[in-house]
Amino acid sequence: MRDPLLMIAAVLAFGCASAPPPLPASPPPRPHSERPAVSQDPALPPPTGALWREELLHTVDSGLGRFLQHVEVQPKLEDGAFRGFQIVNLAPEEFWQGVDIQRGDVVTAVNGMPIERETQAYDAFQALKQAKELIVSYQRAGEPRELKYRIIAKSETGKSTPAPPAH
Repeated sequence: MRDPLLMIAAVLAFGCASAPPPLPASPPPRPHSERPAVSQDPALPPPTGALWREELLHTVDSGLGRFLQHVEVQPKLEDGAFRGFQIVNLAPEEFWQGVDIQRGDVVTAVNGMPIERETQAYDAFQALKQAKELIVSYQRAGEPRELKYRIIAKSETGKSTPAPPAH
């Protein structure tokens, strides 16, 4: 299961592209409050406030088409100046459950990097591969907000080494 935050970063990093035909919907993620503190099973979601690096890499490598099936954005201009990408639609709604992002929010940066031009958006998207965290800066009703997630490897979750067999 992919975390929708990965999709937010990628979609908004490529907000100026057109959407491909829709793909089958993914199952909705569990809300962050239901996430376990440590994941031993690779199918389980990451700890609260974190994203699996392995899934992030897969998401970036999968390309734009996977993302645009779940979000529609448009440039937000004020007095002729670009302010960010405004979220027009999130679909299906249950996919976005547990993520504090909604229609009307205006995403202004990904990890502090501007996303106005295609080259900037591409750079922000690719930079996620080496990032230690994902920070999506956005505005809601003109007020600045942030979504912030640590990016961790599954091996960093405190898996214990199995005990040696008893003799």
